[in-house]
Amino acid sequence: MENVTVAVVQQRMSIPPTHEDFEAEARRFLRQAQAKAVHLTVFPELTGVMLAPPLISGFKRSFIQRQDQGKRPKAGILSRSVGRLAGTTGGALGGGFKGSLERLLRKRGNELRDAYIEMFGRLAREFSTAIVAGSLYIYDEEANAVKNRSYLFDVAGEVAGYQDKLNLTADEQELATPGTSVNVLATRYGRLGLVLGLDALYPEVARLMAIQGADILIGVVASPGSSPAKAVRSALALRAEENQVFVACSFMLGSNHLGPENREDFFGQSALLAPISLTPKGDGILIQAGTDRTETIVAGDLALEELYTLRQTSRFRPRQDMHLGDMGSVLADFYQRGLTIEEAAEAELAISEAPAFEPITELELPEEEPPEAIAEEPAEAVAEEPSEEADSEPEARYPSVAEVLSLTGQEEAEE
Repeated sequence: MENVTVAVVQQRMSIPPTHEDFEAEARRFLRQAQAKAVHLTVFPELTGVMLAPPLISGFKRSFIQRQDQGKRPKAGILSRSVGRLAGTTGGALGGGFKGSLERLLRKRGNELRDAYIEMFGRLAREFSTAIVAGSLYIYDEEANAVKNRSYLFDVAGEVAGYQDKLNLTADEQELATPGTSVNVLATRYGRLGLVLGLDALYPEVARLMAIQGADILIGVVASPGSSPAKAVRSALALRAEENQVFVACSFMLGSNHLGPENREDFFGQSALLAPISLTPKGDGILIQAGTDRTETIVAGDLALEELYTLRQTSRFRPRQDMHLGDMGSVLADFYQRGLTIEEAAEAELAISEAPAFEPITELELPEEEPPEAIAEEPAEAVAEEPSEEADSEPEARYPSVAEVLSLTGQEEAEE
């Protein structure tokens, strides 16, 4: 396929009372994508988490909903005050939304997963578009752990693959565990690699996807704070350039219900990115949202044939020409062992400081008998009667004039 039309959704986090309310929001974006004849639609990280509130008990959900209403952009003073009070009360009763989500994943995690897969599979078939359905927290029975996982659905509504998040934020480390593998998913629109949140900040993740033949990296992000969101967006642009791939990044906006009380909201400017030489203004941007604070959908064409030509003709060929010298085998070993940068540095330091030979811990020497004279004579006698030879210093002897003259070759001394 020469061109792939991709839409990225910039969606606001909400607490829908029913699954039907959530589906209505998803349909709103998909209708806009359908009007643009989109082949692939991308939702942001944590989209699937919005399916959790309807599965939480109505009593606790009411506090979460009031808190969410108080944090919306057009909320009045009274609504904001009630929202803060509801958040405090909900937290005291059971940890707020995050605590309720943890209990839901332990007891009814399969219901959340099934609702997510059924709904997005059905929507993919109905709108004839492949969908990267953001992500959700899911209990992985095989790993016996909770993962932050993003699924890809093909146009037939079937699951085409998934990717687990590898680098978790501080807010979610108590809730989930990192993924263990990097996957590239083959589709009719090229080979896709899913990059979740902070994974964009680590060049190795995207590089492993490029090595596996990825053509498009799909960045799904929920970043608390405007500055961190800009850092992730900037990193995704670098990943496009250094791996010669397209990047479609979709950001979550609005209330962050998973962090501490002083948590920052989600921000982000969704976009389609490309290597600089393939962009009209030479800035790496094909098209982007107008702001990082409002909901929208952005769509555009990704010219795969131009990308393939660039890889063959560009002077800069990072996918083909990358030499690491002696570090290649060392890095491969560290990556294989799953070490962090800090752990790898400590391991290398330990190797460099290790002794070349095993230290001698014990040296056995034959026992010697003491001299008879010392053995027979008491120590006190030796101390009381020191010998004159031991105490006396040898006399200083200076060479004679004749000896000096013989060394210099002269017969008589000068006056």
